[in-house]
Amino acid sequence: MLVMMFTLYLITQLTPAYSSVLPLQYSNQVYSDLNRSARDITTNCGPNDIPPVNRVNTTDRLKELREEMIMSNLDAYIVPLDEEMRLEWISGFSGSNGQAAVTLTEARLWTDGRYFVQAADQLDCNWYLMKMDEGVPEIQVWLSDVFSGANKSIVVGADPVLAGAGEWLDWENVLKKEDIQLMKSKNLIDNIWTAENGRPPPAAKEIVVHDVLWAGESWTSKVERLRTKLGEEKRFGMILTELDEIAWLFNLRGEGSSNLEGLFNSPLFESMAVVTLDEIILWVHLEKVSDEVKGALNSADCGSTSTCVNILDIENSLETLSNWTLNLDPDSKILVSSPSSYLSGVNFAVYSILPEQNRDMSESPVLNMKSIKNKVEEDGMMNAHVKDALALCEWASRIEKDIQDSRYNWTEISAATLLEEFRRSQEDSRGLSFTTISGFGSNGAIIHYSPSPQTDKNIDSSNLYLVDSGGQYLDGTTDVTRTFHYGTPSQEQIERYTDVLRGAIQLALSRLPENTVDTGIDLVTRQYLFRKGLNYNHGTGHGIGAYLKVHEGPTLINLKGKKSSGLKPGMFFSDEPGYYKTGEYGIRLETILKVVPMDLDNEDYGRFIIFEPVTLVPFEPKLINFSALSSEEISWLNNYNQLIRQHVASRFERDGKIEALDWVQSRTEHIDV
Repeated sequence: MLVMMFTLYLITQLTPAYSSVLPLQYSNQVYSDLNRSARDITTNCGPNDIPPVNRVNTTDRLKELREEMIMSNLDAYIVPLDEEMRLEWISGFSGSNGQAAVTLTEARLWTDGRYFVQAADQLDCNWYLMKMDEGVPEIQVWLSDVFSGANKSIVVGADPVLAGAGEWLDWENVLKKEDIQLMKSKNLIDNIWTAENGRPPPAAKEIVVHDVLWAGESWTSKVERLRTKLGEEKRFGMILTELDEIAWLFNLRGEGSSNLEGLFNSPLFESMAVVTLDEIILWVHLEKVSDEVKGALNSADCGSTSTCVNILDIENSLETLSNWTLNLDPDSKILVSSPSSYLSGVNFAVYSILPEQNRDMSESPVLNMKSIKNKVEEDGMMNAHVKDALALCEWASRIEKDIQDSRYNWTEISAATLLEEFRRSQEDSRGLSFTTISGFGSNGAIIHYSPSPQTDKNIDSSNLYLVDSGGQYLDGTTDVTRTFHYGTPSQEQIERYTDVLRGAIQLALSRLPENTVDTGIDLVTRQYLFRKGLNYNHGTGHGIGAYLKVHEGPTLINLKGKKSSGLKPGMFFSDEPGYYKTGEYGIRLETILKVVPMDLDNEDYGRFIIFEPVTLVPFEPKLINFSALSSEEISWLNNYNQLIRQHVASRFERDGKIEALDWVQSRTEHIDV
């Protein structure tokens, strides 16, 4: 006890006050002589620097976390990203990819290139930024190095519910080489982040039936297909933990608000499921299940049919799952999902409950079933994107007119709010698919920037304005990025926009054998930037759901992608190259493409695929150097503009929306080759 009290005293006394903004081992005197790359925080951490306005003071939070670590006999604690935003609370970092490790003297956060600028602003100087994909050690390697040769037993803790099983096993295998124990821990953030210091109260979404009118296939048919697949692979069943897979499989969606939102607004609900060859169990918040849902899932007939869903309380899910495993035949194989491009796979808490002899970690068959849309889903996605284009184009015409005529002073936040209003006015709208990225000038160079009252800029005619946004509709999910300029762009901006546009068009023009690996086509979009020694720090594309998640696996078009998937007809994915000049401007052009079969097959090489644009929002002619485009690229652009006139301009003309019609027509005029 005396040792523990003394350690607590040291932390209290030695943790630096925020005013010094220094890591524990540095003093004000020596800090200015250090190379900033030693910390990987590149801005505003010197003794005389002014912290960015959106930086969060985490000194007290880290102090309390370290006190909890000592009470739990932990030398380090890993904080994964999760939808309840625990990572954001402890670190101040609000990006959609990251994880942190906290020791008694250091705190480090790992994230990818989309967030380097954002993280350098948001992390206070208690933190070190670890830039993934730039040679930094992975979190488990760093911990091994930190504690290598320690003269005591080292214990690292993490919440097994928040860590994927594959990730946990990787951590464990590396750490044990240094005799470091990885321990399943209760969530220490939950002990210190409470309602008293601002934590939102728990909230769960209402569970509703997603009608077959939108889904295109009954849930019983989907389960039968899944069972056939499991039987073919000699598996007794599978445990589903990915929320979008569960929602898709049972034709259910979540409505309302919850504390599982994060940056994305997906119509999901907290859940877990088991599907075997003769049984189905679904764990949810029981108070959110209506009689309609129970009826749709045949929950009253569980004694007489294998297409009945036994609905149980998610609060007891791990306990009831553990009891369920007691009756498993030792030879029965139960599939649990392995990590994929956008999913961490089954969490370690569930994985460790399942007896080793029954475990079969592999890719979820539901992942691929869901990614290939049926005819109803395809038509719904097309219809949703038309509605979305109507909203975005009318909004864009309004913003441009107001700025050019000095009718209204728009800011990043007010413009994003107006865009949301236009989207919500569309038929079958269910709000946004993610928090709008609305970045003017230098804020547009922050790849996943989200405006806040502290960073909100006025939009004017002096620079580029980047807007990445999307909507949820009962018939589909959208995600579109366009870059605008309301004045006279510089020649450099025109050149960079043209380079990005040409890359996007080249990907859209590609003809490929079916099952071409998605990661392999990223080079197509970067070629014009590469020729000038330029690049961008994010992937080029992701899959997209049908009234589900805006980022959907398995598709991931990214040179650095660790997982890969074959492209197949019926898939939808984004085509979104960009360019970002830190401190000045950003450009991104994102169009959703649909994978369709070519008209011809080759007997020796099988079926080929092409891509059709689904997003119907025009590009900005004043930012295009048309003389740099090839005749093939101009032909594609003319055809694309004609599609916009056919589906969007015609609706504005019918409805008498003259300003929006003029805006679209001025951007879709025929380009002479």
